Amino acid sequence: MDSIIFSGNSNPELTAQITSELKIPLGKAEIIRFADSECRVRIEEDVEGKNIFVIQSLSNPVDEHLMEFLLMGDAVKRGEPRKMIAVLPYHSYARQDRIHRPGECLSAQVVAKMIESVGFDKLITLELHNESIVGFFKIPVVHVSGLEVFRKRVTDLKEDVVIITPDAGALKRSQKFAESLDLPLALIEKKRDLERPHKILSMRVVGDVKNRTAVIVDDVIVTGGTLINAAFLLKEKGAKKVIAAATHADFVGGADKILQDSPLDQVWVTDTIFIPPSKNFPKLKISSIASTLSGTMAKMVK
Repeated sequence: MDSIIFSGNSNPELTAQITSELKIPLGKAEIIRFADSECRVRIEEDVEGKNIFVIQSLSNPVDEHLMEFLLMGDAVKRGEPRKMIAVLPYHSYARQDRIHRPGECLSAQVVAKMIESVGFDKLITLELHNESIVGFFKIPVVHVSGLEVFRKRVTDLKEDVVIITPDAGALKRSQKFAESLDLPLALIEKKRDLERPHKILSMRVVGDVKNRTAVIVDDVIVTGGTLINAAFLLKEKGAKKVIAAATHADFVGGADKILQDSPLDQVWVTDTIFIPPSKNFPKLKISSIASTLSGTMAKMVK
């Protein structure tokens, strides 16, 4: 059965790697931005009866990339493909998975409904902030771990390593990763300020980190502030080195410089979100996620 991959504008470099590995052609699509910022999409391929993948990281600018992705899906669906699969290396709004205060919206659920409304048959995504948002979808969701690419980096350390979960919400993810490597786990307990995003009120370490290399495992890095506070705290508690390992690098607000100047010894991320050369820095180590996604996508077209 013929297959075609279409790519949005958020991360064409990653899509190019995936098409190369799968030997599936990259479909032609016209994406135009009007002066008022509206987007128009036209699919320039015959998609009837074919398996179609639409790849888009919903990274910053999030709403622009989300709208582009939805319009691409609608344009493909009108061509009557056999199957249309969404591939979201980075799924935005996944952190808005619950209502903290009266009057708030449940954004993750709203976005799930939008994706379904276009007519996608299945969704592939990586390292959701909370796996429970899979339940917001009525279509099948394949949730892939992005942390597997860091396994070799951890084993190559050849040091006394402890895996750190940065908060209670990430415990399941960190615990699974630690168990797969047969390594101990420690927890950072933190209290967030619900009135100010990314603001932490207090933190403490639960577990032994003294004279060990602490690897903080998380889904995404945004401002880097929480990681830096964690690094200070871990080194105060006697950690020899502190490494941050996160699937998604959603750097904002000068995070690149902040992380480089921080007590962190290294920062490991993947390329689910395109990182321009201007935001690269010496401590940053980027692992490609292309093979992980390619392997998952290949199972869909057999």
